[in-house]
Amino acid sequence: MKIRIYRQYKDLPLPQRQTPRSAGLDVHAAARVELLPGQVALVPTGLIIESPQGYFFKVHIRSGFAVKNGICLANDVGIIDEDYCGAGDELKIALVRLYNPADPQKEQPFVIEKGARIAQIIFEKNVLPEVEWEEMDSPDFAGKTRGGFGSTGAK
Repeated sequence: MKIRIYRQYKDLPLPQRQTPRSAGLDVHAAARVELLPGQVALVPTGLIIESPQGYFFKVHIRSGFAVKNGICLANDVGIIDEDYCGAGDELKIALVRLYNPADPQKEQPFVIEKGARIAQIIFEKNVLPEVEWEEMDSPDFAGKTRGGFGSTGAK
């Protein structure tokens, strides 16, 4: 699959698999960023990626980076639409540092250095069907309720 990409920082590698069978392609930070616990930051990548027609890609945190550093994506999974590829549409990774009261470094910023592998992208086929909503006049149109949020959990 041929994918068009603009790379602002030629000293950083293009997104790449770390093993031949890896599902994701690792993405690098394009700038030094400091994170305090609870803080969200957009980490630039310097990349503009055009998904092939009929595809989009997802951004996931690298699991080792997350576990070792207590950092996760602020939005759980980033969805990058096929048409997000204009001149101002740089891929940025929204990261948050989790708060751990037992962390002896909790008062110090966690530093993400330029070049750090922070996330991975996975291309997926866009199979979204055309949606036509049929709005109902009453909330009981589908039958008996299951009990709302958390209703299938143990009691």
